[in-house]
Amino acid sequence: MSEEISEVSQSEVTIKEEYQLWRKNCRYMYEFVSETALTWPSLTVQWLPDHQEQDGIIESKLLLGTHTSGEDTNYLKIASTQLPSTSEKKASSRIKIIKKFQNSFEINRARYMPQDPSIIATINGEGEIDIYDINNDSKAAYLHLTPHEANGYGLAWNPYKKGYLLSSSDDKSVVLSDVGKDRIFRNTSHSDIVNDAKWHHFDENIFGSVSDDKYTFIFDIRTPNKPVSKFYNPESKGINSLAFSPFSHNLLAIGNTNSNINLLDIRKFNSDSNGGLLHTMMGHSDSITSLEFSPHKDGILASGSSDRRVILWDLFKIGEEQQQEDAEDGCSELYMMHAGHTGAVMDLSWCPYKEWTLASVADDNIVHLWEVGKSIINSETSTTLSEKDLE
Repeated sequence: MSEEISEVSQSEVTIKEEYQLWRKNCRYMYEFVSETALTWPSLTVQWLPDHQEQDGIIESKLLLGTHTSGEDTNYLKIASTQLPSTSEKKASSRIKIIKKFQNSFEINRARYMPQDPSIIATINGEGEIDIYDINNDSKAAYLHLTPHEANGYGLAWNPYKKGYLLSSSDDKSVVLSDVGKDRIFRNTSHSDIVNDAKWHHFDENIFGSVSDDKYTFIFDIRTPNKPVSKFYNPESKGINSLAFSPFSHNLLAIGNTNSNINLLDIRKFNSDSNGGLLHTMMGHSDSITSLEFSPHKDGILASGSSDRRVILWDLFKIGEEQQQEDAEDGCSELYMMHAGHTGAVMDLSWCPYKEWTLASVADDNIVHLWEVGKSIINSETSTTLSEKDLE
């Protein structure tokens, strides 16, 4: 027992030392970085698209949740903050909670509807979905759905079909609901927990799902009974997250429990092998929890992990030759590491209206808002990913 206590205390010292080193180096890596402590950890974060800019200051809002472990009421939270629109301006980037909406259980994901950002969907620890209107004075959801029988994390609105909401759950199912109308279908092709489901950025009928069964499925909602294609990764130890590229029709990233990220070409999926695997990125030391491509820069991918890190990857640098000292810092495509969290990173979000700016949340109760430093950006040259790069 004393050895276990010693190992825990040594780990705590190491985390503290790493954090202090990160703080010391912040000025070299960021245009700005802010930390706000929450009463309870948030498992979810997303920038809301509505914002106002005046005198070099951007008034911004974010979605957050609570995970109280049953010790207090859980809420969907709306937070406000300020971002500097230029490097010359200083803004108060600390977060203030301005609205709260009650929920029965911890909120695992909260996402706004693209066609109407005032409509928010949440999925909780019982797999229940609640729909809120954040412009409404009521503190309760106006619609409550029970499409699942267990804890759920996957949640995604269709960017083309208003009201179409995907959800996935520990009950091994993926459900498509037309909010306020009907459940369209429930698919149980996966044989284990379905950790995530996302829509394709270019085709309104296509979505993907990933599971602890080590499969990535691609579905077409016009033939929903079974996946149209699949990818199997036996080394993954389970797949936790996925992200379709908003720039390349066929590029998909998946994040694995084994800490690796796979880049896939969905045209080459098949039923028999790992057809479609383009590249594996290694840089994290624990399971991947979240993935999101930059909406502004082609080939830039952010990943969050239980190793307390957010890594930005530049896919155009895959295969570049490196000097020995650079190779010791990581693979060529590792663009930047955000190492300021002291707990597992639970979610991340790219700001939709300010380039190179992200929000990330961890189970240390801290929200980070940060913008990549111009010194890092300007030292890199960007190119454009063509379809030939995926052939």
